[in-house]
Amino acid sequence: MKRKLIGIGAVMLVLALLLTLAPACGNGKEEKTPTPGVTPTPGVTPTPTPEAKTVKMGLLTPLSGPASPWGAEIEEGMEWAIDKINDAGGFKVGADTYMIKLVKGDTKFLGSEAAKEATRLVYDEGVHYVVGPITTFRAIDPIILEGKCFVMNITNSELVSPDNPYQMMAAAPVRAWYPAFWDQAYQFKPEIQTVAVITPDPTIYDAHIEAELGAHAKHGREVIATKRYTIMQSDYYPTLTPIVAKNPDCISFCAGNKGDIDLMVKQTRELGFTGIIASGAHGDPQSTIDTAGCDYSEGFLNNDPDYSSELYPEAVRALYFEFKQRFEGRPVALITYLAYGAVNLYRQAMQEAGSVDPEEVGKVFDDPDFEFEWFGMQGWKLGGYETFGIRRCIQDEVGYSEVINCKKVMFSHQQTLVP
Repeated sequence: MKRKLIGIGAVMLVLALLLTLAPACGNGKEEKTPTPGVTPTPGVTPTPTPEAKTVKMGLLTPLSGPASPWGAEIEEGMEWAIDKINDAGGFKVGADTYMIKLVKGDTKFLGSEAAKEATRLVYDEGVHYVVGPITTFRAIDPIILEGKCFVMNITNSELVSPDNPYQMMAAAPVRAWYPAFWDQAYQFKPEIQTVAVITPDPTIYDAHIEAELGAHAKHGREVIATKRYTIMQSDYYPTLTPIVAKNPDCISFCAGNKGDIDLMVKQTRELGFTGIIASGAHGDPQSTIDTAGCDYSEGFLNNDPDYSSELYPEAVRALYFEFKQRFEGRPVALITYLAYGAVNLYRQAMQEAGSVDPEEVGKVFDDPDFEFEWFGMQGWKLGGYETFGIRRCIQDEVGYSEVINCKKVMFSHQQTLVP
């Protein structure tokens, strides 16, 4: 009898031990996996990391139509910046972590499409931060104003409304851009004494030609001819022939689409022009080399920087090599750089505001002491209103490069200080 009781007691002891161990070794339903990066304290359940929230950023630009090459460069710059931020786990705004969702709108280079897509982004998608327009259309002004949606314009400052606090410029105004380019060009090419200026027909380019003519006058150079042309043509010989006949020291293609300028460089050389060819608002000259060939592109003066140059700090060069790993064989186009910078400016302004609310972020943009990092360069500020009637404008820089031996060679860069 005693032996039987001992046996029963042993069984009960085993069952008690199993019940004690059951929460840790059972079917797993009650066990919580510690949050990665959090070291559990004995006897204390770790607090999970809060789930990241989402802030939307809009791409509003031509992704089809005649200006789509510019739009594609904006797209890749935004995607580069957003992927980098999201891959790092998002960014902190106060106590919250945010991931960025990109929402795209194709304006097709048409005002009506720009208004339609702006309406969709603002009212359907709830976007308050946009990068893009090439060109900025007045039609979107009331939409972004009512929807409190910031629009970071990459180009065409002359169409930015000074009365709309949500319109911003990611590039220097053309009235500052062209003088900065030609200040550098005349430093390296003092032999240019006479210039012919060729500009597209649309009136949106009036400010470009006015700024360039002013830059030449500033340096005492004579503009012996000006000519307007219709964009997206294949035969520019009738436009170019009378210009070449005047034999200026330099023919400057002021503004316009890359493809048109590249073709005109080729046809200008075919007409026998041997002088200097320039464009202060072209971007990377690889497309010129591809279209016109190495010989015809030799000496082409352009504004595109080389971010691998020793002229830049190490942080900028690191971004260049990061880009080259992502887009093997591609040049870092100026507009790609601007779009990358615009995304990160929005991010930094939200962090400074401690909020993603556009009204709070607007206060940061209005703070004259707000400084931010711009493509690896520290201490940049917004300006523009007093001088150019633009509410908020990046104190951007303008580079000076030449095509030498079929490659872009950068000689200098100059920041455009816009009060």
